Amino acid sequence: MKEMIERICGKRIVFSSLETIPPTALKTRKKVTVFSGVDLKSYYHVVFRVEQKSRFLVRHAYEIFALEQTLEAAKDHRYFYKHIILHAPLCSKAQALLNAEGWKIYHDIV
Repeated sequence: MKEMIERICGKRIVFSSLETIPPTALKTRKKVTVFSGVDLKSYYHVVFRVEQKSRFLVRHAYEIFALEQTLEAAKDHRYFYKHIILHAPLCSKAQALLNAEGWKIYHDIV
């Protein structure tokens, strides 16, 4: 999984440590996989991989923001880079909101 994330996020990012955080730790039942990692320059990255059949809407973006805040409170640090890997169609308003909040969006090609 680490190789897939490095391939999707770009060849510039190499993680020195990468851990998977189960959704139960964030108290959610969503089909989301969360990775927390540190790159070689000691910047913290969070990667959300969302799998759903319906379109990713603005309300889903707000739910991701809430999960990120829960994760920051649990880990006791802020993430410098935020990535989201989507396996769903993306609403243009949700894309604009994610870009405004500093998220990098990747479409999962499976």
